[in-house]
Amino acid sequence: MKLAIGDVVRGRDDVDLGVVAGIVNHGSAKLVMVEGPGGMPHLATPSALVVVARRVQPTTTVQGVMALIAVGIALLAAYIGCRSAQELGADWLLTVLSGLGGYAAVMGAHQWWVLLTGPRRFRV
Repeated sequence: MKLAIGDVVRGRDDVDLGVVAGIVNHGSAKLVMVEGPGGMPHLATPSALVVVARRVQPTTTVQGVMALIAVGIALLAAYIGCRSAQELGADWLLTVLSGLGGYAAVMGAHQWWVLLTGPRRFRV
């Protein structure tokens, strides 16, 4: 199971919700510190937890601007790919696919950037 600090979890045997506060090494096993109602922390095994909601950070201004820049560059790459294929005498299908490839390459790089700068999840 992959957990991040701030994920909302509940125990399999009870209905109390809690927030993941950390991961603790206890001998050879890893335990999850869950902050329950009223701020009361307790330790639980990962197999005894069910993820209810993932923590999602709100989009910052920098992330929004980077997304718009990535879409703009992706559209430019698609246009350049289409025009280059058309000038080389390609059929319409190859022209569309070359534009799609340029768009996908830029947006794939942007998605990798988002994954690398996003919240870290730990395998427990």
